[in-house]
Amino acid sequence: MQKVIEFRGPQSEAAVEPLAAPPAMEPILAVVDSLSRTLNCIKTMCATEPNGPIRDQLETERANLVIGLFVARVAAMRLSSGEQAAEASASANVPIARRG
Repeated sequence: MQKVIEFRGPQSEAAVEPLAAPPAMEPILAVVDSLSRTLNCIKTMCATEPNGPIRDQLETERANLVIGLFVARVAAMRLSSGEQAAEASASANVPIARRG
């Protein structure tokens, strides 16, 4: 069981933490582009490399790149959907008579 600590006092004393700015989209897209180019290079190398330890290492690196590319693309999608949600909520504050 957890012990809950309660701080009593006026609520105005509560520290307000500023919201951190969301990460920029450009660095994420740069990572996606870099991973995509590296993955294409490794695919080409795998096609010309005969079976053996070097090809096994290339296949391992290829699998890691696929995972990294997936994570970077998900991050980009989440960031872009977050920006769209922020824009939608900002436009929702405008009175209906002023829209259009």
